[in-house]
Parts: sequence; structure tokens; C-alpha cells
Amino acid sequence: MRRTTWKAVPIWLAAVVLAAGAASCGDDDDDGGGGQAEGGQDKVKTAIVLPCATSDPWCKQGFDAAKALEEQGAIDLEVTTSAPQDTAGVTRVLAQYAQAGTQLLLAHSTWQDAAFDVAEQFPDVNIASYAFELRDNVAILEEPIYQAAYLAGMLAGGLTESNTIGGSAGQDVPLCHAELEAFEDGAKRTNKQVKMIDSYIGDWNDAAKGKQATQAQIDQGADVVIACGGGPATGMAQAIKEAGISGFGYVGDMSSQAPENMVGSVLYNLEPYFKAAVDDVKNDTFRPAKRYEFGLADGGVSLQLNDGYSVKEIPADVMDQMEKVQEQIKSGEFKVPYEAGA
Repeated sequence: MRRTTWKAVPIWLAAVVLAAGAASCGDDDDDGGGGQAEGGQDKVKTAIVLPCATSDPWCKQGFDAAKALEEQGAIDLEVTTSAPQDTAGVTRVLAQYAQAGTQLLLAHSTWQDAAFDVAEQFPDVNIASYAFELRDNVAILEEPIYQAAYLAGMLAGGLTESNTIGGSAGQDVPLCHAELEAFEDGAKRTNKQVKMIDSYIGDWNDAAKGKQATQAQIDQGADVVIACGGGPATGMAQAIKEAGISGFGYVGDMSSQAPENMVGSVLYNLEPYFKAAVDDVKNDTFRPAKRYEFGLADGGVSLQLNDGYSVKEIPADVMDQMEKVQEQIKSGEFKVPYEAGA
């Protein structure tokens, strides 16, 4: 697989680093930060910090999962959207919540340095993020999206007429690298003639760059594509709709963005992740911090097909193969290779 890596572009959003009440949106019926869950158990005072708006597929999944726990009465929730993506900026946001007595901080991006800085400053706060190593009070949220991407790739191998598929991502981070590699591996399982074009655009939020990356792949013959990152995925959806080709959505159901062109979506369900972390905080078992991972067998990831897809019929034998492998992954009989890059 060819790799093109770009350096991240920091996004400065001055409006974000304000007082917690101005920077976040919490429960409308605020009870002063306390409150009890159903059954008399204390709610966990929780904040989720998102790097983008909730219209973005990645941030919507995190927001929806946290809101679900709030609606279940498990947490008191505060939310910051469009947080800075540079270490100094997001550290200030996270530290503000920690200083205010937040029990559980959900840092919904690859903010390891910021998470570690805040963990050291505020050793009593529990943090869950997409880090690469554990600290006593910093847990890791694993991202086995690659398992569902492998299944999507199997379908792509059967759908492609050009034997060329494509994938674009915001950055060459383990999540995206593993997703694109698995997509390619799955496609080659059902079609050994497949070749893959990939690109890393250097931006998580720029849909225009994402669209350009997908269009460039289409110009090189790609007729089935996937993306990793909210901007790349949104741009990909626009490109496949205009070009009349097939694609797969990212982390949430993206079928509405290209109803006839989206074969399906690789889903990332964060509710079991957040619930496990909340339960551990309640039970005083969060530490030493854990790796939370819920794969295909646990409902953390899945491949959801789109009933409205109409570009091409999925070959019956390829669908049968995919469904068989899906069950093998769930049972543990087959493990999708995890190729996270350097």
C-alpha cells in the first residue's frame, strides 16, 4: 500500500477556551452537578471533549453515546465541541473540567500528550482517551474499526469492475492505517486482482480536501472507496455521489449523504466503551487504568448495509463469504490482521 503522510495542521478556535458553562452544553435540568442514577446510585460527573461539531461522523458517535448514558441516568454530562486540536489548547479545556471536579473525562481524539499532562496535574480525575500507552488514571479506548472495514473490503472486491479501490484518511494514525489496510486485505480475499490507492490528506475536518482526495482516486480508476476521519468521509460521500460510484461510510450511518452510492457504513458504537468506564468509576475499579475494547463480537463495531444502495448488486457468493467471515470473527475462529503502521 502506498503511503503519503502529511503533518497535522493545528486548529485554533479561540471561542472554545472559555469558562466551562460557556464552552459546553450540559443537561438542561441541571441539579447542581450531583444527582443520583436510577436505583439511588450517584451519577458520575462526566465531560466529553470533542474536536469537531456533532454533525461530524466521528464526533456524533461520541456525543450520541455520552447522551445515551445521560438519558439512562448514569452520568451528569457536560460537553465541549470543536475543541482545539493542539496540545496546549486542549490541555486547557481538559484541565478546566478537572479543576471543576469532573470525575470522568472522555477526551474523544488522539490527545495523548494533553491527557497525560492533565492526569499529572489532577491525579484524582479519571481520563479515557485514544492514547497509545496506559497511565494509572488514563485508560485507552481501543478502535477495532478495522474488523468491520475488512468485511467492507470483501464486498468491495466483489463490486469493483476496475479492480481498483481507494481509501483516504485525515492522518496516518493507527486507527486509519489499520482501517485502510484491512479494507485492502478484505478486498484481496474476494478478488486477488485488486489494487489499492490511498492518501492521507493532513486534515481531519476539511471535507473539500477529502473530496479532492477521493476524486483523484476516481481519476486513477477507483470505483469503490472508503474514508477515515469526518472531513475525509464527508468529502468522499460528495465525490461518490457525483461520480456515480460506490463507497462505505465512516463510524456512523452515512447512507443519507449518498443514498444510492453508499454500500454501507462501518459503525463504531461507543456506548459500551463509555458505560464500562463509568461503571469502573462508580465501583472504584477504574485504576489501574484499562484498555477498553469492544469488537465485532461485543457490539462495539459492525458493518451496516444500506438498503437504498443501487449502483451495483453485490454478488451473492461474495455476500455469503462476507457473512461467513463475519461469524468467524465473532467466534474468534478468524482474526483480522491489525496493521497499524510504523
